[in-house]
Amino acid sequence: MFNNILPKHKQSKESESNMGFFGLDCKIQQTKQIKKLKIDVKCMLNQELLVMKPNKIDQQIPDVKVEYGFYVDQKYLNEIQALQDNFNAQEDVVQIIVVCSLGIKIPNDQDFHFFFECFDLLNQNQTKFRQFINNKPQKQLHRLLICSIIMKVQKMTDVIIGLYVDLNLYVLMQLTLITIQYECMEYSQYFYSLLLQYFQFQAGIYQKQITDPYLQKLIMNVAQVQIQQIKEDILLITWGQKQLQIGTLFFKSMYKKIENRKKPFLQPLQKYQFYKTSRKRTTTSPNTDYPHYYQLLDEAQGKQYLVAYQESPHSEILIFEKDQLQYIKYSEEYVGVIERNFWGTVFHIYDYGYPKEAAGRIPKYFGQERRELAVIQYQTNIMATQPRKFTASMLNLIDNQIVQLAQMDPVYNEEKECYQLNFFGRAKRASARNFEIIDPQDQNIIYLLHGKWEKNLFNVDYRFPMSMLQAFCFSLSSISKKFLVQ
Repeated sequence: MFNNILPKHKQSKESESNMGFFGLDCKIQQTKQIKKLKIDVKCMLNQELLVMKPNKIDQQIPDVKVEYGFYVDQKYLNEIQALQDNFNAQEDVVQIIVVCSLGIKIPNDQDFHFFFECFDLLNQNQTKFRQFINNKPQKQLHRLLICSIIMKVQKMTDVIIGLYVDLNLYVLMQLTLITIQYECMEYSQYFYSLLLQYFQFQAGIYQKQITDPYLQKLIMNVAQVQIQQIKEDILLITWGQKQLQIGTLFFKSMYKKIENRKKPFLQPLQKYQFYKTSRKRTTTSPNTDYPHYYQLLDEAQGKQYLVAYQESPHSEILIFEKDQLQYIKYSEEYVGVIERNFWGTVFHIYDYGYPKEAAGRIPKYFGQERRELAVIQYQTNIMATQPRKFTASMLNLIDNQIVQLAQMDPVYNEEKECYQLNFFGRAKRASARNFEIIDPQDQNIIYLLHGKWEKNLFNVDYRFPMSMLQAFCFSLSSISKKFLVQ
């Protein structure tokens, strides 16, 4: 059996007090009978992730290592998948390694014995199990939740989390930290999403109708809990006499998952990329063909990369990773926006970040200030005596420098009495929306070619330093209705 090694600043197991805010003296007695299955547990501390009481946050944190063993009935080996996954047949022992964080309860052998007792009760009668644990203190529920996650007993995890009906920000933070730390992916993503929406609501930019019951509870209980960002990476949560200081690094992995999904849309590639923009008009109303829906397609691979939504001729254009039931700005699959003026002559393109005033009210790893990716300004041309003209600049997403862009000027063909431009076979139909963007210093360097292929379908060919999102937005800005430009 492993030795139980604890740092000096911790009390002995017999007089154990809380380790961080989840600790609770669990007085459940270990059965005297030695069971046939041995379980060895090794808990290692991740020192980067901290959840502490306010007077402890700045103290130097020593190494913490907890190793212990205990015995349970051999029957659990056949009933619990996590035991099977970690069973060492040669040594006839289950070896479980748990990565913990200081401030979140480190499970001990008593916690696991209580878990196995609850596991038996759950299998016998789920209603009685729910009634039994519903009367337990919240800290003991946290410990049971941790053990159920480690043992991967989803049914128990579901029942425990279902008991948190009167949710506020303090409790949600606890549940989020537990599920992130002990890698309960389904719930950690959901709880992180709730926090994300809560902070958006507090910043005044939440645009979705609140239908989620947990989010409704959070909003109803908003006055119960105060949150302060006391440092760039430290949050202070206060609920009555209770306080937590949380390192926001806890949430980095969740935020990076969202960022990494969006990264391909913002990553310029050296070689030419060939896509198509498709527009679908609404046909259900006799008075308008809006909303308009757009897709960025790779027809060669039969794949859709981005979608866009415009509610009305004058409204902004929202861009998303994929089709949505509701097209909501700042949702997790939101990628960017084109903000246009009323007349459709000026277009500002932004990524998925928040406006500056809102970004300052949202904690780190729950969003960032948005970047302006491009600006396009059309000259007014009501009479359409000449082709459309525009000026544009763009952010190079590799070096964060502004790149000035030029429009290739078409040549007037006197014989055909029209303006022409070489689209290299990428434009089948004449259109005011056909254009090429070039390097101002070298017109042989074409950054983007936009050519009408058929009705509501346009070729979009682009190259470095443009990203996929920027190219798509240039296409959408060209297609979008203009009132002073023909």
